[in-house]
Amino acid sequence: MAVQGGVSVVIPVFNGADTLGAAIRSALGQSDCDRDVVVIDDGSTDGSLTVAQSFGADIRVFNGPNRGVSAARNRGIAESAGEWLVFLDADDVLLEGTLKRRLDTADVTNADVVLCDWQEFSERSGAVELGPIRSIDMEALSRDAELACATNSWATTAALMYRRSLVEKIGGFRSDLPVIQDARFLFDASFQGARFAHCPHVGAQYRTQAGSLSRSNPARFWRDVLTNAKQIEQLWSGKGLSAARRLALAEIYNTAARGLFGCGDPNYFEAVERQKKHSLKMALHPRIAAPLARTVGLARARQVLKLLGR
Repeated sequence: MAVQGGVSVVIPVFNGADTLGAAIRSALGQSDCDRDVVVIDDGSTDGSLTVAQSFGADIRVFNGPNRGVSAARNRGIAESAGEWLVFLDADDVLLEGTLKRRLDTADVTNADVVLCDWQEFSERSGAVELGPIRSIDMEALSRDAELACATNSWATTAALMYRRSLVEKIGGFRSDLPVIQDARFLFDASFQGARFAHCPHVGAQYRTQAGSLSRSNPARFWRDVLTNAKQIEQLWSGKGLSAARRLALAEIYNTAARGLFGCGDPNYFEAVERQKKHSLKMALHPRIAAPLARTVGLARARQVLKLLGR
């Protein structure tokens, strides 16, 4: 159990037996700081629980029925004790020394969220292929953190370290956004007035894979984007919508609309109407696609626009 000031690494897993061991070892490898490792098995059927339990007393393992990654992370929050929290997915890894460097940054800056850089990677035929190194846009965060987190600023959870008091203020991860709950959690941190600090080093590796929810079920992903935008609009409306935030909402709704149109999802029409509410001038695509889809249906409209190269 971590003492006050330490870091709790929460690892949710669902059918991740092939990669879970590496994730756990990377967390245990953070030996230069006080940390504990909590694994939440979310109803796996592939032996993930056995993999976790094989580490014995070095980690704490909890399991239950499959309720989704948000519920698993929230249980991890409740079962852990560190002043700081890092949420490590079961197919990602932490790099050596990263937690100590983040804690040092937190001490100097008094931040609530410490962000580091991360590197994408994939595996083919057992060989690891390293991809690009990514960084969050700290300039955008410093200008308007809420606006940045609502639009383009994102980091993998393994590259983020949250102060527990902030996590409790947020209220945990949202189960109603199963695909983009991590992005929404970062926005909720900004909405709660979090102080952000960058710790400039590559501290995590993020696995890119075809089987992710956003890739395997794109319609579900774009519905999440639409739902998230509606919720953010409601939050911002309570404060009074500035011109910049109206423009941001219009852009998010436009992005959601194009994604939903490509999937043939009827939620497309709501996304377009919400875009109109905040946009002074609609982009060409919805001005053509929406009336056409209302007249001939989404499927036929998609065929027509595909022929037109739009």
